[in-house]
Amino acid sequence: MILSKVENNEKSKAKGTAIMDESVHEALSFNEDVEKEQTGKRKTALNALFAAALAGFWFILSQWGNGMPWWLSLGLVVVCAGVALWVSAQKRNVRAGYRQDPFAQPQPEKKYYFGIILIICPPFFQPFLEGHLVTAAVVFTLWGIAVFWVFNSGAMDLSTRDNASGQQATGNE
Repeated sequence: MILSKVENNEKSKAKGTAIMDESVHEALSFNEDVEKEQTGKRKTALNALFAAALAGFWFILSQWGNGMPWWLSLGLVVVCAGVALWVSAQKRNVRAGYRQDPFAQPQPEKKYYFGIILIICPPFFQPFLEGHLVTAAVVFTLWGIAVFWVFNSGAMDLSTRDNASGQQATGNE
């Protein structure tokens, strides 16, 4: 009699653990799906806004670099800083991933280095565009599109490195 109670208790523990594991996996999957649905469009909009602000900043600097009024310079810096702070505030509370090894350091790839070079290249071609309004508008529009690709494609996202599928853990990184 006691043996049957012990066996029944062990069976119920095993069954309860299996049910609990299954419910935990379902909850994690549901949470990831909800986060993907909520942040896909917002992430694209934030990246587009940030890329447009950077392109506008460099276009204005290329056209009015030394002769720009101080109030316009200050306003431009405030707007760009505000956009940067807003984007970072939106992404600050994002958890890197539920199943990532916290001790593994992801290694950057060629896309990452290309993205860094692309983002810092405007100061090098800005002096050649001073006084050429149409050319500067075309160049900085193309550069803004390229920066949007860098931000939106995940080229700067180190959390996708060293992953067999190349997919992000939650889609928010």
